Amino acid sequence: MRQFVAETEPDKNGCLYIEGKKARYLSAVLRCVPGDMLYVRLPGGGLQQMTVASVDSAKKRIVLQLAGASIASSCKESAAKALPVAQKSGAELWLFQFAAKPAKMELIVRQAVECGVSRIIPVEGEFCQRGSLESVQKKTSGSDGRWERIVTEAREQSGSPVETQISPSLSVEKSLDLWHNHLKEINAQQNNLSFVLYERTENTMPLHRALASVEDVKAVALFVGAEGGISPAEYSYLTQNGVQGIHFATNILRCETAALYGIAAVQSALVEKELWQFKE
Repeated sequence: MRQFVAETEPDKNGCLYIEGKKARYLSAVLRCVPGDMLYVRLPGGGLQQMTVASVDSAKKRIVLQLAGASIASSCKESAAKALPVAQKSGAELWLFQFAAKPAKMELIVRQAVECGVSRIIPVEGEFCQRGSLESVQKKTSGSDGRWERIVTEAREQSGSPVETQISPSLSVEKSLDLWHNHLKEINAQQNNLSFVLYERTENTMPLHRALASVEDVKAVALFVGAEGGISPAEYSYLTQNGVQGIHFATNILRCETAALYGIAAVQSALVEKELWQFKE
């Protein structure tokens, strides 16, 4: 289900005024014309059905209006009446992706957003190429909005209700500190899982066995290497600080494939946990 991601709530009259590139996206890409209906993801997370009221191609301006018999009297009420078409999944998922080449990172970001990953943190690893590190530093510095546009487009295409955030690139040590601090903030020190995908089998365990060790999972961290993988020293640091090594008994995967494969495997295993969970 496609959706349009709004940056503001409707005004008191139930209207949204879309201008610039977003207006061009609606008119040129989605080819919206007056009278069309579409789903709009509001900043508060609600999904609201709206009507295209007017299209001004010359001014690059489109007006959307709340659909329904009556217009809510406040933005808060508008969000409360939003259609519950898509729901967020239980456990939030963070992706710690070691910096890969620019084109691969863009693909990883797009796919992670489509899967509903809450936060993406580029990691500055020992085996990451210099150009890749410089690229992620530029993309997350605030001066380059390309990844933000990719996030918005991926949410609009997939209908994801999750407002995926991308953090500045960090070292392995600071990445793990960020994760541990977040667990304290959401009071999930005992209700979390953190995994690192590893190409070797030493000091690893099957994903389902690791997932079975925690009853009510609130948050999951997934560390995925770049083209050169994760160095032995980095892997040791992660595993010595509470991150469980996971090895998938499959073919050798490219880093962009490994990220998507890992996200999908974790999400599927969590959703279907009651079906496969080990019995005493």
